[in-house]
Amino acid sequence: MEWIFIFVAAGIAALAGLFALTGNRPDGESVKGHFDFDRYKQNELSKRGLFDKTKW
Repeated sequence: MEWIFIFVAAGIAALAGLFALTGNRPDGESVKGHFDFDRYKQNELSKRGLFDKTKW
């Protein structure tokens, strides 16, 4: 019976750890100012030598 409490406590601890790790990353922040996604996408594709077929 006590294994249920151990399982629940471990799950809560895992979720708390997950929230602590993801909340600490700077990746979740929004880009400040104006962000031109089309220009960024074109630069990334041209670096790889690919063609953007979505505009066709």
